[in-house]
Amino acid sequence: MFTEYGARVAELKDSNMQFQKLFEEHDQLDKEIKKIERRPASEFTQEVKALKKRKLELKEQLFDILKAHPES
Repeated sequence: MFTEYGARVAELKDSNMQFQKLFEEHDQLDKEIKKIERRPASEFTQEVKALKKRKLELKEQLFDILKAHPES
C-alpha cells in the first residue's frame, strides 16, 4: 500500500502515532479479510463487506495524513 510513498510511510510510522495506529489497523483488517475470503464466501458476504468498508476508510485517512506531511 502506498508503495510510491515508501520513505514517507516509514517515517510517519516512526513519528506519528495516529498514522501508526491506523496503518496497523489497516494491516490487521487486510489479513482478516484474506483469511475470511479463503472460506466459502456465501457465509461471510456482509462481514467481508463491512471489513472492506472500514479498510477503505482507514486507507483514506492514511492518505490524508500522507498528503498533509510532505517528505522531509
